[in-house]
Amino acid sequence: MSGSIIIAHRGASGTSPENTMLAFRTALEIGAEWLELDVQLVENELVVFHDAKLERTTNGKGFLADIALSELRQLDAGKGEKIPLLREVLSLARGRAQVNIELKGVGTGLATVELLNELFEQKQLLPSGVLASSLRLEELHNFQQLMPQVRRAPIYESLPKDFMIELRRFDCWSVHMHKSLITGRILEIAKHQGCRVFAWTVNKVAEAEALITLGAAGFFTDYPERFIRKN
Repeated sequence: MSGSIIIAHRGASGTSPENTMLAFRTALEIGAEWLELDVQLVENELVVFHDAKLERTTNGKGFLADIALSELRQLDAGKGEKIPLLREVLSLARGRAQVNIELKGVGTGLATVELLNELFEQKQLLPSGVLASSLRLEELHNFQQLMPQVRRAPIYESLPKDFMIELRRFDCWSVHMHKSLITGRILEIAKHQGCRVFAWTVNKVAEAEALITLGAAGFFTDYPERFIRKN
């Protein structure tokens, strides 16, 4: 799999609590050059969290959007870890790994632009260090309009009829799709648009090898240690 891009899905989430600083630190220690995370907006702050509700990954209850930020930051997200802020993860990854920011919640496109502008102006981050992606194509469009210099990727759980048109619309650097959707024809269409294809979520070596052989540029994995060999 030499040359393929291996992205630590929510950090090293197979062995550490997902989307926590521990998961991201672990992935970096393994040697991951790419981290993936999800962002949602709470009180104008971008928090790194996947679900709409708290129960699966924290000791909290209810909807993320209904809880004050100060209360969210007191929850246990696993092994004593807290729900991190996007700015904290970007600081951790600076100079060590590129970060795929998935715009998960409503309003995250604009909020992410505002944070990245701040970090770019302070020279704490370069545009080349981040990639914005989303299932919410409207959020991705908002991001694109305001920050065209940062790479973009739509995410697909199923293929739209206007797949080629959407790739062209977003001027994609990559497209992220469920591994079951990837075929030679899909790869051909994406390549014609100058767009890489990344598969999610791939945790078996044989499956990863098959996708890379087919032509996928890389994949998301919960277990980066299975695929990354440190020199």
